[in-house]
Amino acid sequence: MPEEFRIPPVTTDAEGKPRGAGFEFELGNLTIEEIADALHKRFGGEQKKLSAFEVHLIDSALGKIKVERDTQLLTSLSYREWLGSIGIDFSPGAEGEALEREVDKLSRWLVPCEIVTQPIGFDQLHLLHDLVEVFDEYKAQGTHMAPHYAFGLHINASTPDFAAETLLSYLQAFLLLADWIIQDAGTDITRRFFTNYIDPFPFVYARKILSASYQPGVEQLIEDYLEYNATRNRPLDMLPIFYMIAPDMVTNAIKEDERKLIKGRPAFHYRLPDCRVGQDGWSVADEWNRWQLVETIAAHHDSRAKLMELWDKEQSVFKLIPNTNWIKQMAGFIKDLELN
Repeated sequence: MPEEFRIPPVTTDAEGKPRGAGFEFELGNLTIEEIADALHKRFGGEQKKLSAFEVHLIDSALGKIKVERDTQLLTSLSYREWLGSIGIDFSPGAEGEALEREVDKLSRWLVPCEIVTQPIGFDQLHLLHDLVEVFDEYKAQGTHMAPHYAFGLHINASTPDFAAETLLSYLQAFLLLADWIIQDAGTDITRRFFTNYIDPFPFVYARKILSASYQPGVEQLIEDYLEYNATRNRPLDMLPIFYMIAPDMVTNAIKEDERKLIKGRPAFHYRLPDCRVGQDGWSVADEWNRWQLVETIAAHHDSRAKLMELWDKEQSVFKLIPNTNWIKQMAGFIKDLELN
């Protein structure tokens, strides 16, 4: 029996509309054509082929699904204009299309294929089990399959609202849970230590926002975040939300090479989970349910305040191995939470 997806405490936004979550799976070993055809076979809909490196599945049982090779060089199509100027034809069946297919086949061992869903209602998340079944059926490879596979599963849960108190509560809840999540999930060492994709929040920032006296307005919350985290490379990336609220503040704070990668989106960009498709026992529901704990602690002010107080006390005690005792405390808290 597949693991169930737990429902967050807050299921609607400020307008009373149902919340949802989009998912981004990074995986290897498959060509774009193979996985797009397989998803079309399972979920129906209409395929819209932009190139050999990007296919959209429209009106499927999961809504819109984007399948692309995750690299700007391949998906930009800017090379086509140059190759076209020397006579390379990219029409269906021509040498240009065949060339792109060969590039896609070769790159599948090095550049991840990315499958991106539109936001899915919380009551429909069980359909993700079917999505992972397709990956497994076609022998997709996940994070664990090679040392250079720093593949992630990104979860984009829509925000209930844009109030400073709400956004801060999610940041606080995540920081309280982060070390426990890493241990419980066994987050891949390559992703943690040999890439910068999920660089941890600086301790000085954690200490700042986990203080009971820290009660900023939205502008101050964004300003403080950008002072310490002017990058997408955090396990909980807040830049899409903050860009929607204050695009100029975000644009001016981050490096020029990252600016074009920031897109406004009313969703938390949770980047911490591995994408372990093909691994026995791995479930996307487990990764979601760890995020659901963030949602739960964010929604319960009293529990969060108590945990923040305990966290602050824990930081004042010298430890040879940091966070070990805190992880035990969080594990106990979560066990009690699940029993009640």
